[in-house]
Amino acid sequence: MRKLFLIFLSFHFSFISFSQVRNCGTMQYLEYLKSEDPLLQQRMEQNEIKIQQWIQNNPEVSSSTIITIPVVVHVVYYNSTENISTAQIQSQIDILNEDFRRLNADASNTPSAFQSIAADSEIEFCLATIDPNGNSTSGITRTSTSQSSFSTNNDVKYTSSGGIDAWNTAEYLNIWVCDISGGVLGYAQ
Repeated sequence: MRKLFLIFLSFHFSFISFSQVRNCGTMQYLEYLKSEDPLLQQRMEQNEIKIQQWIQNNPEVSSSTIITIPVVVHVVYYNSTENISTAQIQSQIDILNEDFRRLNADASNTPSAFQSIAADSEIEFCLATIDPNGNSTSGITRTSTSQSSFSTNNDVKYTSSGGIDAWNTAEYLNIWVCDISGGVLGYAQ
């Protein structure tokens, strides 16, 4: 199996009532990480240079190959309404695939500034069928927690703090679904 170096640390989704303001916490969380690690920005820039060099030095990589990334969705719930259905999870995977393959119904609404570069990324996502131990799986874990909500401190990613540990991040894209406090819709790194 050919490996492609992709950086996907994690995606988080949350359930927030529609009466609250919903915000993406990605940049706020990135700024927090930078404040905790003064060398993070430098490492990020070095990684970008390495990726650009790899792209330039590997022209033989076929652009018509679809990369499929196995996903595990970790549903961490406090009450039954947060324990979302398999159908809802699959629906979001389908939407993600439409967006990454540029097959989404609103692709024609791409702002003019991006029309020249908007493209099919040739990346697809599927729920994992084999877990880290080699057993069959639905690609969904369900964890009941005593935590009524989480914040952007990553507690949801650890069993020891009421969440659930990640599967091997070199083999799976881990997505956690939970209630995040403070009006944060989600965050990713």
